[in-house]
Amino acid sequence: MNFAGIIVGIVTIGSIAIYHPLVIRWEYRFGLKARWLFAVLGVLGIAGAFLIHYLVSDIFWQQTGETACMVFAFSSFWSVVEVGFQRKRVLKGRFPSNPNRKP
Repeated sequence: MNFAGIIVGIVTIGSIAIYHPLVIRWEYRFGLKARWLFAVLGVLGIAGAFLIHYLVSDIFWQQTGETACMVFAFSSFWSVVEVGFQRKRVLKGRFPSNPNRKP
């Protein structure tokens, strides 16, 4: 039995579960500057996929690791967009704004 789908599924659900509250908290704390944090995480995910490609010799773990890193990277890149949506939700009053941060 091939467990690659199970591993990638767990990484996918985990990244969604982690990034949802991170977008809310980081937008509250850093504002739109949080986009850069998520972009850096995405680039690190792509770098991790390249490292796994060149350092891991077993094809199963290579493909599974690369896929998991790319799921993480693209979840990070989607969070860059989601921070903008979160900012709009804050301006509409659906989420609290940070009183200590200047707009």
